[in-house]
Amino acid sequence: MNEPSLPQPPTLEAASNFDLIGLGYCSWDFLCVVPEVPMDGKVEILSRLEQGGGPSATATFAAQRLGARTAFIGAVGNDDVGRKILNDFSAEGVDVSAMVTRTDEESGVSYCWAEQKKGKRSIAWIRGTAAPLRPLEINEALLRSSRVLHLDGHQTEAAIHAAAVAKAAGVTVCLDAGTIVPGIELILKNVDIVIASESFAERYTQENTIEKQLFALRKNGARWAVITCGERGSMGYDGQEWIKVPAVRISQVVDTTGAGDVYHGAFLRRYLDGVTMGDCMRFASGAAALKCGALGGRTAIPTLARLNEFLSQSNP
Repeated sequence: MNEPSLPQPPTLEAASNFDLIGLGYCSWDFLCVVPEVPMDGKVEILSRLEQGGGPSATATFAAQRLGARTAFIGAVGNDDVGRKILNDFSAEGVDVSAMVTRTDEESGVSYCWAEQKKGKRSIAWIRGTAAPLRPLEINEALLRSSRVLHLDGHQTEAAIHAAAVAKAAGVTVCLDAGTIVPGIELILKNVDIVIASESFAERYTQENTIEKQLFALRKNGARWAVITCGERGSMGYDGQEWIKVPAVRISQVVDTTGAGDVYHGAFLRRYLDGVTMGDCMRFASGAAALKCGALGGRTAIPTLARLNEFLSQSNP
């Protein structure tokens, strides 16, 4: 049976400046690999690096590396960290012309520890002092010119407004549902695609099975609902079919930081090709797997050619 598809995003022939625009939290990540994460103890760091991070931010970064034309909207301070965040985006080709820089404020940062043997990680983060985006600071014409808007629930007031503007313009709106924030239901009512973590899905819907959770996530109007379950893969519901996609395996997992974010970015990059939800899920699973082969949420995000080669050799 064929899987029903969403109404397709505006075609490349339409007057769209970007394939995908991300809006949400962005940070500067300090990451390291350790033998184990200590509690009330010390441990020697095996390797470390710094790079940009954030849910919608890294998803946008992934879509760009996979060949999409992207932009990101968020707020940073005018500190050294803020400049690093912007430079990291720009170096990859993500447009940051709509970013807002707050004078004399601090940008968000995260500290991540990945265990050497399992690649499992712990993260501590702070928003910084830069005030969240305000609706009036969003370039609405930019939103309307995009094919997809991807939100992560952060910058919530601006996200609620952006989702409504994009939805009214026929832009596909996607939500990375990872954190329950006040007002999240106002974003969900204008969402076409919701991709939730299993913890969010359980807490938000109060349902005890993944099938019931997916059904509940679509009640607000989303046409496609997907729940990601880490190494157990992902499951989706499009209103007619339940689609289960196992996680793709790699030889060595170094760090799972950002795997879900990369999944979202790859999912939307594939969606732009006008394919089914199952195709998007399989493509995203491969991208997330490759990401886990190196330290950092962005280091090992594949190019489109690399991902296609990997998937042709795998059996997701």
